[in-house]
Amino acid sequence: MSEKTYQALVGRVQRKINSPRAQSEHCAEIQRQPEDSAEDWERMLSELGTVENVTMISLDDDGELFRVRWNPEESMS
Repeated sequence: MSEKTYQALVGRVQRKINSPRAQSEHCAEIQRQPEDSAEDWERMLSELGTVENVTMISLDDDGELFRVRWNPEESMS
């Protein structure tokens, strides 16, 4: 596992979460890509799971597709 590949994965997920559509819906779907190592993917999911007011819902049986939801009102209180 290299830090470079992990940072590339995190950057891709952050761009998806920060997209205008995701921001207006407070929701984004993230999916593991073939170039993502299992270790990087698990680490990213684990770290995302520690963020307050974030809910992750698995959308498949393989743990490779998730819906990420967040509640900005709760995070401001």
